[in-house]
Order: sequence, then C-alpha cells, then structure tokens
Amino acid sequence: MEVLKKEEVKKETNMPKTLKEALTDFQKMNVKALKESTNPHFKSSYADLTSVINAVNQGADLGLSFTQVVKYKNVILERAKTENEIVVEHQELYRDIFVHTVVRHINDHATLECTVPVLINGNDKDNPQKMGSAITYAKRYGLQSLYGLASDDDANEASKKEISNGR
Repeated sequence: MEVLKKEEVKKETNMPKTLKEALTDFQKMNVKALKESTNPHFKSSYADLTSVINAVNQGADLGLSFTQVVKYKNVILERAKTENEIVVEHQELYRDIFVHTVVRHINDHATLECTVPVLINGNDKDNPQKMGSAITYAKRYGLQSLYGLASDDDANEASKKEISNGR
C-alpha cells in the first residue's frame, strides 16, 4: 500500500469538488499570463500561447485541465429556389477553421467550452505559416476566455482606422 506524504494528503482533501468551485478558486489566485513576447509591427508586448498555457496550468493543482481541437468545416451543399420553384444545388468549398477548447475538472463531469473562429483570409488558408499563426491566436483567446484571464489588447491597433481631419 502506498503511503501519501503530508503535502499530498493536504492537496487531495482541499481539492475542489466541482468545475465551478475549481474555476472560482483559480480566479481567486489572480493568475496572469506574462507579456513576454513583442509585436514589432505595433511595438507592443503580449502574452503568447506558451505564457497563457503556463498561466492556466496553475489550475492543475485544483483539478483543472483543458483540451483544444482544431476543427474544419470543408464542404457546404447549398440549395436555392428560382422564381419558377426549380431547386438548384451547387457545392461551394469553404475551409472554415475553428479552435474548440474544453475545460474539465477531475471530480466533475461538467465541462466549460468555447469555439473561436480562426480568422484568416481565404487565399491565406493555403499558407501553413499564416494558418498556424491564426490557429495559435485562436487557442490563446479560447483559453483566456474560459479561464477568465485578462486579454491583451494586441489586436486593437490593427483594427483602428485613421481619422482624417477633412471628413
């Protein structure tokens, strides 16, 4: 029979019993992902995926774990009726990509889930480097969302439009 050390017994008896309890305890820890990466284009720092994973992994002592799956939606069959009620079928190829993140607790069957779209231009979906970067971005934001980590504001500069004085 295996004998548990005093610290291990303490960990087991203090383990939250549900996913909600564990997430509440995690949020009380006020965990932050470190902004150790730099975006040279915007001269800003941000928490990369490794930093976010290191932050959420602090929840493992509370029984929390996560999985992330990249999902593809490849072909959509569309039907349309013409004015004469003729049904026209055609296929359009869509390669919509999503990152599906699931958070679980060791003592609970409940899950917390979110799906983040991989935002990438159609032509760039054939570029593995750009697709990989967009998947990483979606993974980061899925984890930050579910664990309640503060999101970095590294996308705001990219979405700003210049306002001219001569409107």
